[in-house]
Amino acid sequence: MTAPTQLLAKPTTELLSAFGAGKASPGSGSAAALMGLLSCRLIITVCVKSLEKQELKKDHNSFSYVMSQASDVIYPKLHDLFEKDAKDFDEVVRLRMERDKATNINTKSQLSRQANDLLETTTSNSFEIIDQCFKLVDHGIVVFGSGWHAVRGDSGAAISAGIAGVTSGIFIANLNLKTLKDRKFAGEKIARCEELYKELTHKQTRAFECVTSLNSEAISAIQLELIKP
Repeated sequence: MTAPTQLLAKPTTELLSAFGAGKASPGSGSAAALMGLLSCRLIITVCVKSLEKQELKKDHNSFSYVMSQASDVIYPKLHDLFEKDAKDFDEVVRLRMERDKATNINTKSQLSRQANDLLETTTSNSFEIIDQCFKLVDHGIVVFGSGWHAVRGDSGAAISAGIAGVTSGIFIANLNLKTLKDRKFAGEKIARCEELYKELTHKQTRAFECVTSLNSEAISAIQLELIKP
């Protein structure tokens, strides 16, 4: 049997169509991972362009480190999580459908338990996506501050995509924990959602500082232009 094509191997338009097809998979978990993957690529671009600039030589080691983390560590993890979440949640939905069709109470209970076991796994996937996207936000802020000034649009987009991945992951985790409310797993993980939300708020503040600094530069540049004779 031929192995199914990985979702990320599909052309962009086909992949986006898969998200808009009204099916359970790929779903929000894979979407969160995809935001992280986009953040990775943008950070790599900023590092590549910054490494070409001799005037930024003092920060070349930093750019090389960030680039290696984004390309060799975080990207592969998010790639795997994208595919894994799509596969796992598709199976959750299949088990739920089988449960709803079952007439035997023992069979129904077993299928419900299997679906919730796997939902715990998909929730853990979301927490891992959040962790990786937080790292990307930090890396994005670093390269925004020290990278080549002309590609700060890319680093800003990388920060934004990383934050979007985190926010999406927190939405998903909370929704899943609500479904798993009668399980020990939910009681253990709900406090983590609160901690992640606090960390997200801190990262957003740092991201807004980047926006504010660039806005100040833009205002100053325009004002200087206006006072030219």
